[in-house]
Parts: sequence; structure tokens; C-alpha cells
Amino acid sequence: MPQEAVRADVARPLAGLIVVEITATPAAAFAAALAADHGATVIVCEPAEGSPLRRLGPESVQAHWWAALGRGKLSLCLDEHKPEFAAILSRLEGRSGILFRDEWAFAHCLSDRTGPQLLDVCLHATGADRRDLWPWSTRSEFAAAASGVMALTGAADGFGVAPELPLADYCAGTLALSAALAELRAAKLADRTPRPLRFGLHEALMRMNEWQVAIASGLDRAERRNGNRFPMNSNIGNIFKTSDGRLITVSAATQPVAARFLAMIGGPALAQDPRFSTPAARRENMDALDAEIATWIGARPAADVLRMARECDVVVGPVHDAGDIEEHPQVVARANVVAVDGRRMPAITPRHVSRDQSVPRNAPRIGEHSNAVLEAIGFEPEEAQALLETGAVKQG
Repeated sequence: MPQEAVRADVARPLAGLIVVEITATPAAAFAAALAADHGATVIVCEPAEGSPLRRLGPESVQAHWWAALGRGKLSLCLDEHKPEFAAILSRLEGRSGILFRDEWAFAHCLSDRTGPQLLDVCLHATGADRRDLWPWSTRSEFAAAASGVMALTGAADGFGVAPELPLADYCAGTLALSAALAELRAAKLADRTPRPLRFGLHEALMRMNEWQVAIASGLDRAERRNGNRFPMNSNIGNIFKTSDGRLITVSAATQPVAARFLAMIGGPALAQDPRFSTPAARRENMDALDAEIATWIGARPAADVLRMARECDVVVGPVHDAGDIEEHPQVVARANVVAVDGRRMPAITPRHVSRDQSVPRNAPRIGEHSNAVLEAIGFEPEEAQALLETGAVKQG
């Protein structure tokens, strides 16, 4: 493997930053993926069977998901049972950069031994750090339930709705990268060693839904799930189906927009109806108002609903699925979806107009870059070859 596999991409803001990824859950991997998108050299340490992240979801989707989560990374395949394993980890530990990890058994070999320059960022399952205070599951899938978000999703008189996407993991990964970069900067300015960071997977999602705790504290009660409506239930907002089967989302959060929306669907009589004319009245009569909206939208094709909404300056828009996203002119114009190794996936975000936005590298095969990584972290070519021959390292 040519040495340029680990060469910094100087056109990107994180060029020259070394990131080590050792994880079995998406949070740490997503933090590393964002770093890779922006030019960091990301080294995925994985066993012979590959990172567990290569097996996310059912078998039919695993390769596609890994193609997105693993893009831009380098794979170093290690055998933790070989005596040379510790020496390889020591070389990684001596690098300046970031280690993104969870509590996966493979990561324990590094967890208490990180060197003075490698910032240790652990994203652990909710409760895993204080099992004495958390008697429930410490699997990462439980994090969204612990964040408070699932108390707000689903019908008020029905089942709650669990988000099937790893929302807590991806939010935690985003927060972890930003916090890690802030810690590296603070350590550099203070001329000190970077301090380890620890995140429970629920913490980022709780912060992103910050109003939930603040309002519960102020009102002395927790808001409950309320279908597609905002929990406080005074704003017009829901999802409706048009006569041609399209889903349309509606939002009227302020009184002027609400008045224009009501006039659009029912004229002055509906806008002045005492059941709907004020936020307080709408809160008490939202089911009746939803029925009015559903009848009006359900009698018209999506094109007519959207045209009238533009003319009346109200907030109404289509609910896009993945196919709509790929084909939408705005998405195409901004190049928000790109092809990588024949697969379509989200582009690098945020978008820098003056910077190359191409994905730097396809997702790696298991051990694809092992030899190049060994040389990059200080092993002489003959040492690297010896590690390959003993099986301590495997080249894909």
C-alpha cells in the first residue's frame, strides 16, 4: 500500500490530525467519520473479523451503511492475542491526536494506557459509568429512551414511537468531535496535556432537546407525547395527506401565520372562529382544527396545496423520502448527495464553497491499510513485515 494512503489532505481544515477509532457502536465511529470528512487521518483498529460496525443492520444493508460510516478511513487489522499487540498500541498512543472509543472489549487495551498526546474520548452507553446508579440496560440502543425524547414521540393515547435510526449515537458523535477539538485547542493554549472526555450517549440528545427540562422546571410538569404536534399544543402543526397520496407538513407557530393559514383553508369565517382565533383557543380545540385541515388538504393534489401556500405566505411543505431528496433540484444544486464507490450518500457537511468537497477515500476493506499505517506510526519496513508475518497485523 503506498504511503500516500496516510498523507494529510492539506485542503481540508483537519489536515494533519490523527484520529484513532476503536468502537463497536456508531457514536464514536460517527465522530471519527466527521473528522475524516474534514481531512483528519482516521485509523480504524479492528480484529480479523472486522469492526462490528461493518455488521450494522440486516445483512442486506450492512455493506451500504458501512460505505457511508467508513468512508475516508484507514483500516488497521490487529490480533489482540499476539504478544506484539501491546507494542503496536504503544506506537498509536504516542501520536498527537484523538482516540474515539466506547467500552468495547477491544478498546479496553487502550483505555487506561493512552499516551500524553492522544486525547481519550470515550462515548459510553447510558449508565455504564455508574452501574450502581443505573440498574437497567446499558446497551447503546437504550440511550434515546434515557434522553427524554421518546417521552415526546407517538400518539398521546397510544404507543410511544422509538426512532429506529441511531439518533442518540449520531448526536453524541457530533458533540464529541466538537468537544474534542475544543479540548485540543485549550490544551495547546495552556501548554498542557489534553484531558480525557467522557460522554453518556443520552447527553447530546438531551442537550439538543434542551427546552424539555427547562420547561418542565418552569411549569412543574413534564410535557407528554402529542403525535406530530409540538407538545405545548398551541401551534398549528401536523402532517396531512393530499388527494394524490403525498404527505404534507404544516407549521403556523405565530399568530400572523396562523391567521393567514386559517384564511387560506376556510376564509375569514374560519380565521375568526372563536375555537381557532387565538393560541389558547387552538390549544383546547386542536383535534377539531386538525380535522378541518385534513379535509381541506385531502381534497386537493399536492401541487395545488403547495401553490396556494406560496401565494398566501404560509409554512407548508412536502415530506421528502430518500428518493425525493436525491432528485430535488435544491439538493442537486448544492451537491448534498454524492456517489462514492457506486453508492449514493450524504455529502461532506457543512459545505465549504471554496474547498474540495469530494469524499477523500472509499470505506476500507478489513486491514486494507495495515502496512501503510504501521510505517506511518513509526515502524520500519522490516518491522512492519515481521508483524505481518507473525499475524499480529493482517493486511487486507
